Amino acid sequence: MTSWRVVVHNVLSSEVFPDPRLPVAGERLELVADVAVHSHAFFEIAVVVAGRGVHVSAAGEVELAPDSVVVLRPGEWHGYVDCAGLVVRNAYLGPDVFGLLSGALVPGGPGTRAPAHPAVQHAMRLLESDLAEPWTLEELGARVNLAPGYLIRLFGKSVGMSPIAYLNRIRAERAAGLLIETELPVATVGALVGWHDPSHATRRFRSTFGLSPSQYRSAFRP
Repeated sequence: MTSWRVVVHNVLSSEVFPDPRLPVAGERLELVADVAVHSHAFFEIAVVVAGRGVHVSAAGEVELAPDSVVVLRPGEWHGYVDCAGLVVRNAYLGPDVFGLLSGALVPGGPGTRAPAHPAVQHAMRLLESDLAEPWTLEELGARVNLAPGYLIRLFGKSVGMSPIAYLNRIRAERAAGLLIETELPVATVGALVGWHDPSHATRRFRSTFGLSPSQYRSAFRP
């Protein structure tokens, strides 16, 4: 088995889900060259429909053939090598998609939210691209040219939570990826995503995943 020294590119959720109200997407990929290792904070289900290749991840290398299925949790890194006519159908699901789908069936639930305002989409990308920044509502509002109170209202209509709640969620998702991808101490992982107090980091992470960072790493790292 090859030993992989991994430099991981993190795919932003906003690049995959243009509508944050329902984070579900899919695509058909024809892979004619290697795909560099990358991670993302959403589920991915990949089904091979033609060709052959090798899937690489923290769990090792797996040869792919038609009807092979790969399932990835939020935070796991992976890539493809030795592709020969490899065609893959991918489904992408946000970590909270099942709750959103349930709410979409209820009048007044998330499925009835207003389309995302361009300023909200801009704010989401700013937060995702620099998690370590000590963001405040005032700074974020200034960056997207909106008053903090108005930005909160727009976020609530489009995303169903406040900007700071969204920031805490994506920080937890990125921390989950680092816990799986690396051997960094938990305190260092927290600092890298903007949580510099280890106790606060543990509380925020547990509120998202129901596990402490150490428990999450033990449970999900191969």
